[in-house]
Amino acid sequence: MSKILVTGATGNLGNLTIQHLLNEKKVPTSQISALVRSEKKGEDLASKGIELRIGSYDDFNSLREAFTGIDKLLVVSSPDLDNVNRLKQHYNVVMAAKKAEVKHIVLVSLSDAETRVFGLEDVDMATEHMIRAVDIPFTFMRNSVYLDEVMSDLKYAVQTGTLTSVTKGKGFNFVLRSDLALANATVLSEEGHENKIYELVSPELFDYPTIASILSEVSGKNIEYKEGTAEEVINNLVNAGVSKEAAEMLVHSFQGNIAKGKFQFTESDLPKLIGDRPLKNAISALIK
Repeated sequence: MSKILVTGATGNLGNLTIQHLLNEKKVPTSQISALVRSEKKGEDLASKGIELRIGSYDDFNSLREAFTGIDKLLVVSSPDLDNVNRLKQHYNVVMAAKKAEVKHIVLVSLSDAETRVFGLEDVDMATEHMIRAVDIPFTFMRNSVYLDEVMSDLKYAVQTGTLTSVTKGKGFNFVLRSDLALANATVLSEEGHENKIYELVSPELFDYPTIASILSEVSGKNIEYKEGTAEEVINNLVNAGVSKEAAEMLVHSFQGNIAKGKFQFTESDLPKLIGDRPLKNAISALIK
């Protein structure tokens, strides 16, 4: 019986992974542990019967102790935006796993990292190399961008009847965070995934005009698509409740790079792990 430890357990992806382990995969709570910074932060998990292990990516000794007796370790990448700190933190995690004799590391990293534009991809690639270097069996879960993080304007589009973007009709490969968490749970609860690399992107590209058409279908309203200016789209996002700073990032870092032909990579690994997930279902979930 494998003992599983989920890091980032109080964050969105880690917490969803634990929920899927319990609800979809029917893994007993006795097999699941959660890495948290304090018992206070893990109260909700503890109430479900999940064992808490206290540790921080900044504290090697706490990690080595927390990882002791663990068979499968899910490593959710550090949210630190300082790449030097992030690299040090990932080094602590990998070396602590080696010292604790963890049998299998499941690492959440970035898909198509060689063409990414966010400045985080180099650390994720370096972390993959570190895991290979210490010779721990691995599974690399290379995640696409979370669709739910960049579709803040969908409900506003339903309200106004218009969906706007600056993507120039280009396709992209984003996926729901919950689907990525289910893929994590699948790998953690099954055998046979050792030393595999999974590119977890949409198997088919889709675009904003397609999203507008799906919105019309699921909402029962006619939603038109309009190619807008950056200022228009930012204003729409702000009206939808997004902060000005976040709206500017969504338009320039995501939509702008879609227009430049980024996020064009497709692969079928995700449906192989969790089954088909139609885009219509994802859009319906986002506007609820």
